Amino acid sequence: MKTSAILLSVPLLVLPLAEARAQRLRDVGSTVAVVNMVTAEFNRDTRTLQSGDRVHQNETIEVSNDASSELKLNDDTKLALGPGSHLTLDKFVYDPDKANGSIVLDLIKGTFRFITGVAEKPTYVIKTPSAAITVRGTIFDVFVQPSGPTWILLHEGAVQVRSAKGTCKDLYEPGKLIRIDNDGAVGPPVRWASLPGNSAVPFNDAFPFVAKTPSIDPDPVLTRDAIMTGTLPAGSPKGEACDSEPEKIIPVPNKSTPKKAKPTYEEPAPKYQKTKKREKYRPEKKRQADNDDFKKGVGAAIGLGIILGGKKGMGGGDYGGGMGRPGGMGRPGGMGGMGGGHGTGGKY
Repeated sequence: MKTSAILLSVPLLVLPLAEARAQRLRDVGSTVAVVNMVTAEFNRDTRTLQSGDRVHQNETIEVSNDASSELKLNDDTKLALGPGSHLTLDKFVYDPDKANGSIVLDLIKGTFRFITGVAEKPTYVIKTPSAAITVRGTIFDVFVQPSGPTWILLHEGAVQVRSAKGTCKDLYEPGKLIRIDNDGAVGPPVRWASLPGNSAVPFNDAFPFVAKTPSIDPDPVLTRDAIMTGTLPAGSPKGEACDSEPEKIIPVPNKSTPKKAKPTYEEPAPKYQKTKKREKYRPEKKRQADNDDFKKGVGAAIGLGIILGGKKGMGGGDYGGGMGRPGGMGRPGGMGGMGGGHGTGGKY
């Protein structure tokens, strides 16, 4: 009875977890086609995709070696993923009312076809292990080798490739390719016959969507024969050098200008503190002056007392002056001169 109760409660637990996961991830598009095993993984949570399933920001789409998949994002961007491909939906911020935002995709490895949607073209940034690609109304294929170079094949429009080293090349000619090395070196646009290392990988393995077109691009601009033989349409008259203002094409983090620290001499705090410390000793000086005045007052008072006392003992008077009382210190016939009255030298 307890076992059956536990089994019945499992679906009730799974449903809230699925709802919480959906609320945590932003919906950015859906699968259009899924052949064999294709999964979406986020934070060690992996699910198997079927045609029509929703995909979310920060999910990594993994295609098994005998599978393929096609995605359509909310801005009408279309992606085809070949066998063994891995892609992360890094960032998707899109406002359909303004047709702008920020769409960033990480191509980890494998083969891809990319068709831009309705968002403004500088909105898109396609990252590879060694470079970033920005687009301008574009259809292009990318082959990311696990431990080797990346190849880009342009079908329509234009792309700009900027490596981590700062090397930059524009690709305007349909049917030509650019090679990006692991060290960030970006080669010039060339035909397939002139692409360095093209003998190491068969063309159909590197660009499977040329020979077998995906459902998201049923009418390809270029055929395999046109690319292999070099019978290509005329490209843009622009050269391969990048624009002089790449920051308008490749979004870069805003570098806020740090505020300059004020010089120490402009800060009055230390001077104010010193002034306060000196003021603490002023009462001590005042007390010292008061003590001196007090001592002077005491001395003056003592002197005044002596003067007043002298009127009755020390100076002249009825008894002729002197230090003693009337009669001085001696008796009649005693020591005169020190007192009046009965002392010697007095009146008597």
